[in-house]
Amino acid sequence: MARKKIILDRKERILQAADRLFNHYGLEKTTMEDISREAGIPRATIYLEFSGGKEDILMASIERYLNQVLTDMRDIAKQSKVGRLETLKQVILFNILSNYDRARDFKYSVPSLENYSKRTRLEMENFFKARTTFYTELLEQAALGQEIPAHPDYARYAQMIEYGLVSFMPPLSPRLERDILERDANAFFSMLLSGMAKHRVFPAPV
Repeated sequence: MARKKIILDRKERILQAADRLFNHYGLEKTTMEDISREAGIPRATIYLEFSGGKEDILMASIERYLNQVLTDMRDIAKQSKVGRLETLKQVILFNILSNYDRARDFKYSVPSLENYSKRTRLEMENFFKARTTFYTELLEQAALGQEIPAHPDYARYAQMIEYGLVSFMPPLSPRLERDILERDANAFFSMLLSGMAKHRVFPAPV
């Protein structure tokens, strides 16, 4: 049991060190030697934990970050005291602002990871699918609460939200002040969700 904790602690030290370096210097400029020095762990020992080297470390870091984002989204929805449609807007704004903070403070952001490698692209695709599925769940709950008209395909509504999100993600978003981005995103998604509440956006399949 003690050995397992030591291994977990060692992995965490490596991941935290790598995160600091990725965030400060960027993915391309960070080397295994840098990670070893920052973590205070020999390179050979790091390869025991992450046999694929820097890319394995990056994938573990991305997976941990994206899982935390999804967990935070669900926590927001679980703790929300307002309707499901307003809750959905809260979750959307969380996604936009958390990614804004990452893009502003760090050398890489969620969208930029799509183009880093095939593995990161696949990880990002899985994340977007999970996020869209969660949006669909909230829309279904909103329909049950009669906040939006009933429709057989809420995934199409969720996809519209994803299209809207692109407009507020890097590289555009870091050029704006955070409060302006929040204001504009809030206004945009208020209009979008209000439209969904008043109209059947897509005709039902025949």
